[in-house]
Amino acid sequence: MGIAGVFIMIFAALAGLGLARDQNVARLLARIRDRMEETHGPGFELRRHFFRRFFDSDLVASPGQFKVVAIGAFAIFVSLSIIMTQAYYHKYWALLALDSPEPYRLAGLADHLFLIVGAMTLAGLITAVEWPSLFPGLRDYLVLAGLPLKTRDLFIAKFTALIAFMGIFIVGLNVLPSIVLPSVMAGRYSTGGGFAVVALFVSMSLAAWFFFFVLVALQGVLLNVTSPRVFPGVSLFVQGSLITVLVCALPLVLSIPSLFKYMDRRPPLALWLPPAWFLGLDQAMLGNREPFVVELARRALVSVAAAALAAVAAYLWSYRRQKVRLLETPIAVRHELGWLRRWRERWSDRWLSAPPEQAVFGFTAATLARSRVHRMVLTGFVALAVALIVESFVSLVFNGDFRGFRVQTFALKEATVAAPLALSLFVLAGLRYLFRLPVELRANWVFRVNETGNRELLLRGADRFVLALGVVPVALLTLPLELRVFGPATGTAVVVLAALASLIVDELLLFGFDRIPFTSSYLPGSRPLIETVCLYAAGVAGYVLILSGLIVTSVDEPCYYLIALGLMLAVWARVRRQRLEHWQVGALEYEELEEPAVQTLAIFRD
Repeated sequence: MGIAGVFIMIFAALAGLGLARDQNVARLLARIRDRMEETHGPGFELRRHFFRRFFDSDLVASPGQFKVVAIGAFAIFVSLSIIMTQAYYHKYWALLALDSPEPYRLAGLADHLFLIVGAMTLAGLITAVEWPSLFPGLRDYLVLAGLPLKTRDLFIAKFTALIAFMGIFIVGLNVLPSIVLPSVMAGRYSTGGGFAVVALFVSMSLAAWFFFFVLVALQGVLLNVTSPRVFPGVSLFVQGSLITVLVCALPLVLSIPSLFKYMDRRPPLALWLPPAWFLGLDQAMLGNREPFVVELARRALVSVAAAALAAVAAYLWSYRRQKVRLLETPIAVRHELGWLRRWRERWSDRWLSAPPEQAVFGFTAATLARSRVHRMVLTGFVALAVALIVESFVSLVFNGDFRGFRVQTFALKEATVAAPLALSLFVLAGLRYLFRLPVELRANWVFRVNETGNRELLLRGADRFVLALGVVPVALLTLPLELRVFGPATGTAVVVLAALASLIVDELLLFGFDRIPFTSSYLPGSRPLIETVCLYAAGVAGYVLILSGLIVTSVDEPCYYLIALGLMLAVWARVRRQRLEHWQVGALEYEELEEPAVQTLAIFRD
């Protein structure tokens, strides 16, 4: 037998071993899957129920669809870690080449602080998104009331499922960054060796757990000190405020690595800043025995323990009172936005003449006034717009371009014009996405039976709602800012162009949207999440950044302003006419399906 025959035998043996190993792994996974699908004890099934509810929503067409979105988000996170690896590798390669270790040390401290604050912020965001699910609610009691379960078992299962969900999220969030940063920092100036990975992972994880436990304790206190009638409104306000503040904090978090020159200071205020505590814990684990660092590490450990005890105490407090408060206290079934309901009752009949238009307009306003989930989603889009606006003005301050509103630099004018553009983009996009989320699908028969001959009027009712609560409020809210920076005449001219841009975006976003708001099934993940992120990034770059510069340039010259005004009017008239023509044909959609390319694969499970 020749050498080729020997290699063939070796390759065949290795292939056989690999195939056998893959078969063993497949059999093991199959056994685990079959074991998980079996019915176990009440405690296990309760935990399984609550854990799955964190990934599902009543807004989707079928359970489990949000797993597609979660997988897309994880893919984006992994991609960002790869980009981070490349950027940090070149950064620390240059720092390690310097003769002095001081720049390397300061940059390392800033980057560690950046990861710690980032972990806290993202953990706070996921907690704020899951805010209504942190404690057992009225639906949990009503659904599980007929089962032979104790209230104690329900609370324990809910709390342990919540801990498991956040544990998976925190571990998945912190593993890659805690490995990547110490790896690219490895060199002659590095300390800690492989233990640096453990120190960074522990400090990031404890920081995330601390923020999570604080928010759980906060909701537990609100749940027990406010009346059942007031709590829904207070809870929604706190949730919206948390999402807005945390999203606005993201640009500031990204700027932390640039603050490396301040990392050597020891301000007394740091003793009261939680991120500094966990940075001190990280450095103490790496061998720093300075009294200031040791005190920060001590506060980090004490704060995590105190926050965890506060969260457990909040659950115990709710265990004693919450069931009685929810089931035996007469409260309103819905917590409505009264002003929106009164505004709709006062103006819809005057502004809209046809009954189908009034029906869609009133139904949309009533749904938004009553549905907590829909208002939370819209709050998230508004928070993104506010974060973009805040970041633009904060960057002016950091770059030294802001010297008061009286000094009208080009950067200040551009940021001022970008405010209504960013707000209109995200509010209109948020309304379009919001309209896809159903309320009660079986109730859409009311619109189905009245669709014949009324398609255009029904769509016009939704269009008027977007105009009334999307375009006009944005123009009015940003009007004082434009007048303050540009003055009465130029500010009014800027508002006109920004309002025209909002109308164009409104027509483009709702073109082909043949649905009545909240009446169609929703299938998330039909478009890859990375594609959605890229589209929004392109929209921000083209619509907000580029268009704001063009508007600032045009308002300085009357002839340029007239040209810009004429072009925008022509574009709006064109897309408006095409959209009205589209209303004349087709049928309304009440069910969202997979893409045709996916449907025709004809892949079925045996």
